[in-house]
Amino acid sequence: MLWYIIDGWNLLKNIEEIKDKDYKALVDYIKRYNLTGSRNNKVTIVFDGKFDFLKDSYFDIICSGKKTADEVIENLVEKTKNRKQIVVISNDLELIHKIKLLGANYKKVKDFLSKKKKRERKREESIKEISYSLQREITEELKRIWLEKY
Repeated sequence: MLWYIIDGWNLLKNIEEIKDKDYKALVDYIKRYNLTGSRNNKVTIVFDGKFDFLKDSYFDIICSGKKTADEVIENLVEKTKNRKQIVVISNDLELIHKIKLLGANYKKVKDFLSKKKKRERKREESIKEISYSLQREITEELKRIWLEKY
């Protein structure tokens, strides 16, 4: 089981498709494209600042309050015994450096989002296109087979 710890605003600002820059849109996007893989993987999204109500049934969502999201992420990693199972998602080079020193893994936002593109490409490749003339031929044959009986 992996534990994805995501720098929320850092990821959100790098997704052009999300017009409404709020945490719900980010959570929906991650779920829709299955960016964190298996449902057995733990996901924590850390946002800078303080919000009244952030909740999701599958992801842990943390507001950093008076600390920065980077400080909260670093603390989460420090408190964890099995750091090799942690994958931090951020473009913040200072945070990445600290995470690496602690023995955790990281992915830059671009690499994390590339999973979505790979899945889209596979889906496109799996869709077989046939010519219009072949479609008509198949339709006529099915009509002959199924409609002649009635």
